[in-house]
Amino acid sequence: MTQLLKFKYIFYSLLLVSFLSSLRNLLLPLVFDELQYAEIGKNMITKGEYSLFGSPSTFTPILPFLVSLFYIKSCPAIGFAFVKFANLSLMIVGLRYCFLYLKKLDLPGNIALLIVLVTAVNNSFITWSTVIYPESILFCAFWIFIYNVTGEIKTNSQVIGILIPIVILMITRYLYAVLGVVLLYVVLQYVIGLYKEKKYNHMMQLVFISLLCFLPLLIWFKYVFSIESNHTLNQSYFTRFKNNDVFYNIKAGLGILKHDEVDKVNGIPAFVSLFAPVTGLRNWLASIVLILFFSIGLLSKWSSVKYRILALSIFLIMLGLILAGTGFSRYWLVLLPGFWLGFYEFFNLFRIKEKYFIYFVILLSTLYVMNEVRLDYIILKRL
Repeated sequence: MTQLLKFKYIFYSLLLVSFLSSLRNLLLPLVFDELQYAEIGKNMITKGEYSLFGSPSTFTPILPFLVSLFYIKSCPAIGFAFVKFANLSLMIVGLRYCFLYLKKLDLPGNIALLIVLVTAVNNSFITWSTVIYPESILFCAFWIFIYNVTGEIKTNSQVIGILIPIVILMITRYLYAVLGVVLLYVVLQYVIGLYKEKKYNHMMQLVFISLLCFLPLLIWFKYVFSIESNHTLNQSYFTRFKNNDVFYNIKAGLGILKHDEVDKVNGIPAFVSLFAPVTGLRNWLASIVLILFFSIGLLSKWSSVKYRILALSIFLIMLGLILAGTGFSRYWLVLLPGFWLGFYEFFNLFRIKEKYFIYFVILLSTLYVMNEVRLDYIILKRL
């Protein structure tokens, strides 16, 4: 019996409290971007148009479509609660695929479960799992993508399981197009194998399947180009966090300066806030140390294809965030299990007994949950 099994009751209790804490957002009113996604979803049902405050919108469509699916005209609040619960369900599906990926790595004991636990009880995970933001969709699609892309591809149908998640990622947040590098890295090897075996029919089928999978993305980009060209937007998704100076975006993405569109410095100094439940925490030293830790841990396993694909995906996405001039802690939430995997492998480099890592994660998870219970009390008291 591993050390973690001795804490099985604590493990499941922490997960249960975490799940219950996430439900508090069902009772809270919509704020910030939630209002815009809700407006677009409502207009799709009531007016039959993809618009925001009277103008065509280029906000990514996945979340507004989800809002429209559950929209209840007679009582919108109930519909919005269903959307939030659907987002939580997507997070849980994402955790399952994250666990399945971690199991592929042949981690000792129940380290895979431990990483899932420390992810599920994280403050950002609880906060963003039940709000009308795209983080749940991204988390779910990303870990389905990672699970499928790290498997051995033998048939064209397996490629579909890679293409669909990446299309969902790209149509939910455009910067995930950087994962095209990973897609090409994996699929090209499969195509080369088909070519060597002279399976030309399979190659033609793969081309057709790929076009079919990317068709929604192509249609959406055609729509966006048409709308952007007409300059009839109330607010453009593409100019929201942009500046004419490329170096301005890079400096904002790194956290050297505060972007004009936000109220806090983001980027690298905000990285630590993903792990410490302190609102607005920014610290260069702590963030750089944490980034180095998980990077060294993942790079130490670079010889493993499964580790290499995850590491490459994480580094590409973080680079994309820098180039986009953003870097909110919620943007990194999708990658959180990967960060913890890197921390675990960094810990292993020192050949310290595994039980100490387990004790640390259980203790940290307990502190996370205690903080969430405190927040539950404060929020419910206000209600």
